[in-house]
Amino acid sequence: MTFAIPERIGWAVDIVAAEGSDSLLEVGCGRGVAVGLVAPQLTSGRILGLDRSANAIAAARKRNSTWEASGRASFVHSPLRDLVGDGNRFDKIFAINVNLFWTDPSAELPVVRKRLKEKGTLYLFYEPPESGRRQEIADKVAAGFSGSGLVIRKTIVKDVRGSPQLCLIAGLHR
Repeated sequence: MTFAIPERIGWAVDIVAAEGSDSLLEVGCGRGVAVGLVAPQLTSGRILGLDRSANAIAAARKRNSTWEASGRASFVHSPLRDLVGDGNRFDKIFAINVNLFWTDPSAELPVVRKRLKEKGTLYLFYEPPESGRRQEIADKVAAGFSGSGLVIRKTIVKDVRGSPQLCLIAGLHR
């Protein structure tokens, strides 16, 4: 069965630009579409897909069973705030249309900070309902980052087939 990859997901994966040895975390991985695009780019690296929906994780595991068997991909059913595990840190953490970062990220940002490597990067992608909301979302994310130890370093906006896209790229405050 073949299905079209949503362009917003392809765009996000292109910006994240996984390299062979990267360790990545996708927050809100859903059915594992982005994981399936990132895993083939990895050699010694790995990607962890995280989602609070058990059904989404089951679908992601099914879609990416080859990558999971190879050790390049793994999945955890958990909200970000409750992420536990081996304590490994990530080169890149990304989320596509996960609104918790602009609503109330107070419980999640300490987890991101703890799990992001010193020179790691956080990528937040949004598809607002209208282009005028991009700045509003960017401002809310920036406000939520206040005092978190994370800072937005770059903002990218693009229209994909007439649909507004927003990417906020952040890192640890140095």
